[in-house]
Amino acid sequence: MNWKHTPIILPLFIASFVAIYVLVYTWRRRNMRGARPLLPLTFGILIWLVASTIEGMLIDEAARLLWINIQYIGIVIVPTAWLIFSLSFTGRRDLLSRRNIALLLLMPLLTLAMVWTNAWHHFFRISLELDTSGVYPIWIWNPGPGFWLHTLYSYILLFCGFVILVQAYRQSSRLFRRQIIVILLGAAVPWLANIIFIIFPATPVDYTPIAFLISGLAIAWGIFKVGLVEVQPIIHKQVIDEMQDGVLILDEKNRILEANTAVLNVLGVTDTIIGQPIAKALARWPELITELHGAAFTQAELSLPLDNQEIHHYQISITPLHDKKGLKTGQLIMAHEITHLKEIETSLMEAAEAAEAASRAKSTFLATMSHELRTPLTAIIGYSELIEEKSEMLGYEKIVPQLRQIGIAAHSLNYIIGNILDLSKIEAERMELAFGEFPVAELIAEVVNSVQPQIEQNSNVLSVNLPEKIGVLNSDKAKLRQILLNLLGNAAKFTRAGKIDLSVSRDSESGYFEFTVSDNGEGIPDKIKTTLFEPFVQADASFTRVHGGSGLGLAISQRFCHMLGGSIAVESALGQGATFVVKMPIQPPEDAIVKVDSAVLRRQQT
Repeated sequence: MNWKHTPIILPLFIASFVAIYVLVYTWRRRNMRGARPLLPLTFGILIWLVASTIEGMLIDEAARLLWINIQYIGIVIVPTAWLIFSLSFTGRRDLLSRRNIALLLLMPLLTLAMVWTNAWHHFFRISLELDTSGVYPIWIWNPGPGFWLHTLYSYILLFCGFVILVQAYRQSSRLFRRQIIVILLGAAVPWLANIIFIIFPATPVDYTPIAFLISGLAIAWGIFKVGLVEVQPIIHKQVIDEMQDGVLILDEKNRILEANTAVLNVLGVTDTIIGQPIAKALARWPELITELHGAAFTQAELSLPLDNQEIHHYQISITPLHDKKGLKTGQLIMAHEITHLKEIETSLMEAAEAAEAASRAKSTFLATMSHELRTPLTAIIGYSELIEEKSEMLGYEKIVPQLRQIGIAAHSLNYIIGNILDLSKIEAERMELAFGEFPVAELIAEVVNSVQPQIEQNSNVLSVNLPEKIGVLNSDKAKLRQILLNLLGNAAKFTRAGKIDLSVSRDSESGYFEFTVSDNGEGIPDKIKTTLFEPFVQADASFTRVHGGSGLGLAISQRFCHMLGGSIAVESALGQGATFVVKMPIQPPEDAIVKVDSAVLRRQQT
């Protein structure tokens, strides 16, 4: 095999090494999106270049013919790989099924078969001679029908790939158009080189593979340097345009790189704003420009007047974009319209305010009515007692028990009305507290004296554990007395022939008095404990007629405890009695406002 160094081979030689470098570089980064479709294209170009280089350095005709045939391995690969790359790049991989790829490979395989068996049928090359009379050996050949069939097929594939990229160019934003044009220009170079070679076949070297290498370099630049294929313009554009949220992409100079249909509709412009400064596009909303200026990741709610003068509300999300080195390259801005949610929120707030106003009106009404009911009720109690005394004096003993029942019922009703009045005052924010120091022993004596008849009514025994010199407490004596009376009254009501304990202790370190009321009565079911302190809730509603009561005592007691800065807790099990623990601060809290449920109550210091 005779070799000859010729200067015209040098470009092919250099191009071969470039192709090897591109192939290795692509293989190492084959996991990047778009790199794998580039591999067969680069591999075909490399085979074409290497075989052309070796063929151009040989003198022997048979050896040159061998390497010409080897060139066709790369020649048939390149157009097919080009079409496959174009489909992958534009997001049309669904067309690359095994069946379709097999159909694409039929003509290349047939071409190789014709090339390697041409000596038998001359269907691909009618004649082929090596002219060595000149400075450089030149092939003098006459192409056959097989060659023109192969050429037509290759041009069709190249043209289809070119058209697919043109469509991608037309459907992409200005940012991607600038990048796609690089590939389109690179794709046009092989056409020109190959047409020149076909028109002027008597040339020493076919530089068409170098032209295809230029295309490969353009594609590689788009993939690895710009990240072009990673974005996939067609898919990118379709997805972003179909989003209901507005999307803006800015560069590092706050110029608009991308704007989807949703944001264009809000701005009332077309995609001509691509490339414009954001300040120009949003000139109507200076507050939004201020929000975007130099912003790091942030979220904000903005209200913007649109062309129809209606106010629309948006949730704006601004995210900075960075390159691999951490340098800021732009911003991603997303705008989610929340106008409907704002309208719902406004309606709910108005409804809540109306409900709260109605609740206050109800509580005010109850407080007023409860107070008005007490006036005639007091008269009923007074006259019943007077009639009872006169009846005893005049000897009408038979009606005395009925008159006493009237008094008992009136007192019971007065107690219930008193509870309703207290609860309505609390909810209407009209309850006032009177703080002052008083001996705890004195309070306990008053409570025991008041509750003793009720304790004895069910044959219960009250035990009081009160240390000597227990000291004084600064609180609202009347409210604390009502709390203890409610707890002891409940214990007496739900305990029969049992024991009720009232214990008082003082913890100077924590600054609290602790009042404990326990009994060995019926106890409280677990399912009732969570709602025990809610209004109108009783431990056992089925015993309402037996035990009586309105279910307000514990609710009022809890609210009084909170108002006084203390707390109330319960421990109980069904059939094992109940224990209520009330903690009261020795000195009232320093704050003058205490939140009780939804009401804010002002306490008056005395």
